Amino acid sequence: MKKMFAAAVIAASVVVAPMPAMAGDKAPKPVELSVSEIAALQSKSYDAPYEVLFPAVMSSLQANGYINVNANRDAGTATAQTDAKGKVIYNILWGFGKKKRTQMASLFMEPVGKEHSRLRLNLTIVEAKQRGFIGQGLSDGVPVKVGEPYQAFYSTLDREIAMRMAEANGGAAAK
Repeated sequence: MKKMFAAAVIAASVVVAPMPAMAGDKAPKPVELSVSEIAALQSKSYDAPYEVLFPAVMSSLQANGYINVNANRDAGTATAQTDAKGKVIYNILWGFGKKKRTQMASLFMEPVGKEHSRLRLNLTIVEAKQRGFIGQGLSDGVPVKVGEPYQAFYSTLDREIAMRMAEANGGAAAK
């Protein structure tokens, strides 16, 4: 009986005990960019007219999962945000509350001559907190300091502009 109990305890401890983490198991943390590197990523010029850039930006925002897109074609501005990822939190002083994180994109597009355009993209992580379920809400914004979200947006935008320019040139050649 004692041997059976000891075997059960050993088996349970083997099943419950966590496996030691290997050094290669964790994904490497992305490298944060310097202020000058972020500034270089935020601005980009295109050899495309504004009439091609604006709808390409709108399409790229939607393709990258941004929702709540607000744009003004005349002003050349657009804002959008990703779907919020929320969770319930507990603070010993305030009790239960909610916390949501979302990524905000703010864009400024302008024509530079007839055949060139410029784009300025600012990405921000916004964390909204609500103290208590009916309490006051707070939000903090922090600039995105890694290059991957910028590069993902620009690669989608580059493909979209290339496709639209090919369609415009193909349509002009057919006339």
